[in-house]
Amino acid sequence: YPLPAGRATVDGGSLVRPTRALASFCKLSSLAVVNGRSHLVVAGSEMGSLLVWDLRQKPRYPRSGRGATDGADGGFSSDPEIAHFEGPIWNVTVFSTDLFAFSAAAAMGRGGFDDDAAPLSISSPKKGGGGGKATRGDDLGGGGIHCMEISCVRCSDVIGGDSLVFALDVMGVVSFWRLLELGNVSHQSVKLALQGSVCLAEGAHLLGDFLGASYLCIHPQQQAQFVVVSTSGIRQTGRKFSASVADGPRRLELAHSFFDEEEPLCPSLEQPCGASFCPFFPGLLLVAYAEGDLALFDCSLCVPVTHWAGAIAQAPSRDATVAWSPRRPCVFFVKCGSLLDVWDLSENVCGPAHTVDLERELGLGGGGNGIAAAAARATCAELFVDVSGRPVVGHNGTVAVLGLPSKFTIPLQSAPPKHGQPVQPIDDLLVPGGEREVFGTLSRHCRSVDVPQTCALERDVMLGILASMSPLQAAV
Repeated sequence: YPLPAGRATVDGGSLVRPTRALASFCKLSSLAVVNGRSHLVVAGSEMGSLLVWDLRQKPRYPRSGRGATDGADGGFSSDPEIAHFEGPIWNVTVFSTDLFAFSAAAAMGRGGFDDDAAPLSISSPKKGGGGGKATRGDDLGGGGIHCMEISCVRCSDVIGGDSLVFALDVMGVVSFWRLLELGNVSHQSVKLALQGSVCLAEGAHLLGDFLGASYLCIHPQQQAQFVVVSTSGIRQTGRKFSASVADGPRRLELAHSFFDEEEPLCPSLEQPCGASFCPFFPGLLLVAYAEGDLALFDCSLCVPVTHWAGAIAQAPSRDATVAWSPRRPCVFFVKCGSLLDVWDLSENVCGPAHTVDLERELGLGGGGNGIAAAAARATCAELFVDVSGRPVVGHNGTVAVLGLPSKFTIPLQSAPPKHGQPVQPIDDLLVPGGEREVFGTLSRHCRSVDVPQTCALERDVMLGILASMSPLQAAV
């Protein structure tokens, strides 16, 4: 252990040839598969556009554009690897938001809009909110929302029969989209419908309102609330502004700032680079910092529950990525460089329970090929955990699905002896009638989260671990 799953061998080697390739007209910065509709793929580009592919379409040859059943035009390379990519494996985009931008520009040229009017106006942020809201996105049909590189694209879980696509650019503008599949007798068409947008940097003390956002994290069961990782810290906001106590502070910091009413003038001293919500709790957020620290936040509080200093190996690095296991509430993963750390808080709250060296154990080294050179550019994320609890990691242009011992993928069946003490909620210690004046964030403000019955015991164990944690943990 761990063993790579599903790797193919070609001529005695370990190369894996893709069965499909997605063609685009510019560099892509982030990609997401639509939850509930796995045949649809959405990606953001460095030009600020969103592109959609439909994997049900017939793949094509890269040069002639003919379908897979059409004859090839010959002239394939003698190199089998290059010849494979010259075959019928390519899918072209079925939709792009650049169509909106072009149509908006044409409308302006015809006098449809005032020539002096801005293509998109952002309203001032409400007090206590996370940013301004776009007011002319519907008029433009979505064009002009993102004028910078889209750094992160994420898709929420299926809620109410549909999922929502989030797109974040480096300036801190977040747009929300829904995918529409329109079918008729002859064909099916796919379109993106803009639902709204939020500017997180509007009104903040930032140079040119430039947030330097790099990552967006959505709670699996609460798509209305999300956090944005940026060079200015972790910003917490939502699609709809509200004054609920459960929404918590706008910024999550290791050292709490005393600027309550407005943003501090100085930028964040910590550089977060990755975050992940625990799917078993309403607001438990794990954050990785470029300096090598890990922090566990309750999003309704202004300070972290615990802080692991120097817990990330091969730090400092901006490529650290974290992810929670969807099978075990106490397990999460940290990937930085060539090391993957598996943390199990039920075994050890001060360090990882298992470490995988991707280069030594799996042979995912540089190799000197062109794929590794192309992967030198920073990626949005190099870690994903599938529904069975297996981590999918990317390293040096290669992707591997790792198999882990069953203890990291099967929920606890009995509470460990050291975590067997019952936890008494603080609500039970309050004098009846005085909870509103003493405490503002009680359990009555927490949002409900569905927890599978097989994970209920371990979720209760995790509650006891969180209650007994020290504010600062030293990595060993």
